[in-house]
Amino acid sequence: MYIIEKIIRLYLKYKNKEKNIELPSMEDRSELEDPVTCSHNFLPIDSTGQILACSKCGFVVRKSKLKKD
Repeated sequence: MYIIEKIIRLYLKYKNKEKNIELPSMEDRSELEDPVTCSHNFLPIDSTGQILACSKCGFVVRKSKLKKD
């Protein structure tokens, strides 16, 4: 009987456990770069070199699109 009660308590404990989700606070906002105001430094992210991403803000663009602008 004792084992069954322990199993039920463990089940209820994990069933009712809430997941804590961390949201970025306003203090961390300064660390995040805005893609509009960032002075981009593009680096290739794939082996072909056709897709580039900014090393500062993470903005992703194709190489052909970058040369047109």
